[in-house]
Amino acid sequence: MLLTRYEGWAFRLRDAKRYFSTKSVPKAEIKYTSTINLPKTKFPARLSVEKRTEVEDQLRKNCLNQLYSWNRNALPAANEFVLHDGPPYANGDLHMGHAVNKILKDLILKHKMISGTRVHYVPGWDCHGLPIELKALEAFNRRKHHAPGKTLQTAPEIRNTARRFALETIAKQKSGFEYWGVTGAWNDDDQGYYRSLDPSYIGAQLRLFSELYERKLIYRDLKPVYWSPSSQSALAEAELEYDEAHQSPSLYLKVALENRGTSCPAINQRQLTDEQVFAVIWTTTPWTLPANQAICYNPTLEYSIVQSSASGELLLVGKELVDYLAAQLETSLTVLQTIPGTELSTIKYHHPLDRSKLLPFLPASHVKAEKGTGLVHTAPAHGPEDFLVCLERKMSVENLIDERGLYNERAPSFLAGKYALTEGNTLVTEALRDSVLKLSTIVHSYPIDWRTKRPVMLRASDQWFIDTNRLKERALEEMQMVEIYPHASSEVSKKVLEAQLRKRPYWCISRQRAWGVPIPVLYDTVTKEPIVSRALLAVIEDRLKRESTIDFWWTASVEELVPAELVHRLGTSYGRLEKGKDILDIWFDSGVSWLSVLGYDRVADLYLEGVDQFTGWFQSSLLTSVAARDKAPYKAIFVHGFAVDENGLKMSKSLGNVICPKQIAKQYGCDALRWWVCAHATQHTSIPVSHKLLGSSAENVQKLRAILKFLLGVVAPDGSRTRARPNVDIQPDRLHHIDRYYLQQLEAFHQTVFSLYDSYQHSKATAAILNFCQSTLSGLYLHVIKDRLYCGTGDEHSNLKAILDATYRTVSKVLWPIVPFLVEESWKYYEADHFYSSNHQHQPNATLRAAPQSVHAVECALELRHAVYQQAQLNVNTWLLEVAVECSDSDLALLTMLHPSLHVPERSTELCELLQVGSVALLKPSSSENRFTVRVKKSDRPLCQRCRRYLVSEQDPICPRCNNVLSQR
Repeated sequence: MLLTRYEGWAFRLRDAKRYFSTKSVPKAEIKYTSTINLPKTKFPARLSVEKRTEVEDQLRKNCLNQLYSWNRNALPAANEFVLHDGPPYANGDLHMGHAVNKILKDLILKHKMISGTRVHYVPGWDCHGLPIELKALEAFNRRKHHAPGKTLQTAPEIRNTARRFALETIAKQKSGFEYWGVTGAWNDDDQGYYRSLDPSYIGAQLRLFSELYERKLIYRDLKPVYWSPSSQSALAEAELEYDEAHQSPSLYLKVALENRGTSCPAINQRQLTDEQVFAVIWTTTPWTLPANQAICYNPTLEYSIVQSSASGELLLVGKELVDYLAAQLETSLTVLQTIPGTELSTIKYHHPLDRSKLLPFLPASHVKAEKGTGLVHTAPAHGPEDFLVCLERKMSVENLIDERGLYNERAPSFLAGKYALTEGNTLVTEALRDSVLKLSTIVHSYPIDWRTKRPVMLRASDQWFIDTNRLKERALEEMQMVEIYPHASSEVSKKVLEAQLRKRPYWCISRQRAWGVPIPVLYDTVTKEPIVSRALLAVIEDRLKRESTIDFWWTASVEELVPAELVHRLGTSYGRLEKGKDILDIWFDSGVSWLSVLGYDRVADLYLEGVDQFTGWFQSSLLTSVAARDKAPYKAIFVHGFAVDENGLKMSKSLGNVICPKQIAKQYGCDALRWWVCAHATQHTSIPVSHKLLGSSAENVQKLRAILKFLLGVVAPDGSRTRARPNVDIQPDRLHHIDRYYLQQLEAFHQTVFSLYDSYQHSKATAAILNFCQSTLSGLYLHVIKDRLYCGTGDEHSNLKAILDATYRTVSKVLWPIVPFLVEESWKYYEADHFYSSNHQHQPNATLRAAPQSVHAVECALELRHAVYQQAQLNVNTWLLEVAVECSDSDLALLTMLHPSLHVPERSTELCELLQVGSVALLKPSSSENRFTVRVKKSDRPLCQRCRRYLVSEQDPICPRCNNVLSQR
C-alpha cells in the first residue's frame, strides 16, 4: 500500500491520516503516527459560497483595492508599461463580453506587476452617443412620475436624462469591475479613471477639433453619408450592421437617348432608321431614380447596340454583358453594332421621370463588366462614387430626401412626403412601368442602424469630415510598426485594418443628435459659412470649467454665449450668427481618449479590445493620433473574440441564452470566472460560454487550492507570520538528483508561463500551469519525495521544505495574475503581508540551478519506470517489488548516477525512490533489442511499520532509517 492514496493529481491529507489510524493497521503501529511529518495547515480545503463571498470581499477591501496605488508608488517609473483602456459604453449592465475584455487586461497588468514593472492603466467610459441616448429615452418612458403622453422634446431634457443614466451605469459597471478583482484606482476621490463627459476630456477634444480645422484636416462639405432615418442622424461604418436576408427590388430600366443617340458619330455611321435607342441601367434602389443626374460608363470597355427579340427595341449595353443581360431578361439579344466606350461621351439621355431634362453620359472607372449592364445609374446624393464623379465636374447635388427619409418638396409631387425606402420604391417603379424591362426581388446584404435595426440609406447632407486621404498613407506606415496579437492571426488582422484605411475616402465626424460634445462652430445665417475661432473656443472652455458641463451650448443664446467684443472682431452681428446643432461622432469622441490619458508625447504599449474594433476604436484612435502628432497611439494591439453560447449563438435575452457574469462570479467564484477568461478568450473569434466550461474552470481552481494547501502544510505549518518570512535556503550538497531535476523543471515552468504571458498566449499559460501541477509537481515530485518528506531525517525534511517553499512562491507567482483571490487568501497563511508586496521584496534563491547530468539521469529513470510498471501487477504495493534491469551502456551510465552498485540489489538508492520499488539490481546489457529488459518479483518480507517503505524482518518491524529518526526525537 502506498503511503498516501494518490487521487488524480492532488494529495489529500485525510487519506494519509486515515492510513496511519485505520482498523487495518495493527494497534502496535498506531504509536508511529505522531512521528510522521504530515503536512498541516489551517488554510481551508474548500469554501462554501457564503464563506468565499466573505473572503473575497475582505480581500477586495484590505488587499486588492490598494494594489494599483502600491504599484505606482513602490516600483520605479522607468520602463513603465502603458495599457490604454478602450472605453466601454455606459449604457447597460455588464455582460460576458465585458468580463472577457476587462479580465484579459487585468491578467496582463498583474503579470507586469508581479514581474516588477510599474503599470499605467486608466479605465474609461464612453458616455455619449446614440446608444446611451436611446437607453436614456427608454428609461425615461418607463418611469411613472412623468406626465402621461409626455416625451423628451428639448436637447437639455434629453441631455440631463442621458447624463444621469450614464453616471448611474458607470457606478454599477465600476462596482462590477472591482468585484472581478480588476486593477485600477477605483476610488471616486482619486478619480483614477476618465469619462468622455468630464470637462477636461471635452475641453481637450474641442481644442483638437480646432487645431485640425486650422490645419484643414477637418472641413465641412455636402457629401453622401450613411444616414439613419430612424435615428435621424449620420452614421459611421462602425455603427452599421448588415441584414443578410434583406430584400430589395431588382430593376432593369430603359432610358431614351436624345435623338436616338445620333450625337454619337459611331452610332450615326450605322445610319439607323427612326427607331429609338435606349440605354439600359440596373438598380436595386429605385427610390433614388428621381435624383438621377447622369449615367456612367467605362471608356476602356466596348458597348453594343442590340435588338431584343421580345420587343424589337434597340438597346445600348456593355459588350461583355450582352449574354448576361439576355439571361436576366429571358430573351435573345442580337448584336447590331459594337462601339468603343470612348465614343459615348457625346451622348445625352432623357431623365426617366422627366423627359424635359437632358442628362450626360460620364466616364468613370468604377463601372465594371461583372454584372448589370455596363451603364450605371448615377445619383450623386446617394452614392460615394457617384458623388466623386459629379464633384469632379462641379455638378450641383440634388438631394430630394429629408432627415426623416421622406421625399422633400423638391421631389416630384406624387412622391412628396412619402418614405423613400418603402413607398418610394413602389411609387417610382409604378411611374416607370412603361420603361421597365424587368422587375424582380433580390436577397442581399444591406446596412442597418446598429441600434434601431432599421435600414439606412446613403444620403447627401452637410456634414463635418476628416480628410483621411491626407492621413491614410502615414497611418499605413505607422501600422507597419505595430505588433498585433494573437500572432497566429496578426497578418490577417493587419490586412483588415489596412484595407479599411485604404478604402475610406473621408470620415464623417458630425452627428445630428442631442447627447454628445457639440461641434464648437457658429454659422453665418446669410452665407451659411461656418465660423471657427480660437477666441470662441477660449470662451467655451472658460465656461466649461466654471459650469463643469457643456449643456450651456444648448441653453444659452448666441448673445449670452458670445461676447460683443468677439462678435465685433469676427466682423459680423448677432443677427447673422447661429450656433451649430451637430455633435461630434462618438468614434471621434472615444478615438481621442489617448489625448486626455497619454497626452501628446506618450504612446501606449498596448490597446486591447474586441476584433470588431478594427473598424472602430483602433482605427479612429490611429487616425486622430496621426492627424494630431504624426504617430500611432499604440505600439501593439491585442484582439479578442465575442462570447457565444455553447451552440455558437450570440447571447441575447430573446433567445434566453444569456449567462450573467455577476451570477457566475457568485456561483463559482471570481477566480473561476477569471480562469475561464484566461483559458478560452484568446484562441478564436467566438468564445464559448457554458456552465459546463465554467464548472470545469471552478474545478481547476479547486485543484489548485488543494496544491496550495498541501504546500502550505509543509512550508508554513504554523500559519500566518506576524512578519515577513525569511528566505529558506536550499542546501545544494544535500540535493538528490530528482531534486535537481525538479528544480530545473520548476524554473523552466516559471519561464515558460511568464513567456506565454508576455506574448499574450493566455490559454497556453493555463494549460502549462495545469500540466506542471498535475504531472510534474503532484504526479511526479510530490509522489516520489513523500517518503523522505514524511518519514525522513530532519536534514532531509529541512531541504525538501526549502524546495517546496520555492515551489509555493513560484506557483503563487504564476497563478496570481489569473486567480489573485486564491493566491492572496493562501498567502495569509504564509506571511502577514500581501503577496504582491512580499513577492516584490523577495530575492530568488541563487542556488536553484540544475545539473544537466542529473536531468538526463532522471529522465532515463522515468523511462525505465514506465517499463517496470508495465511488468508489475496493478494491484500490488510497488514497495514490495524487487526489480532487475538490463540496459545499454549509455543508459547504464546514467542510471548508476542514481544507483551506484552493479549486479547487487540495493534498497535505499535514488533509483528505488524514483521507481517506488523495494530494490533494484542493474545488470550489464544482453542481446535484447529492447531498451530495457526488466524482471520483477514480489518479496514476501514485510514492510517497515512506520514508513511502509523498506523491507524488514519479522523480528525487527522498524527499518534502520526509522530507528535512527526515532532515536533523535
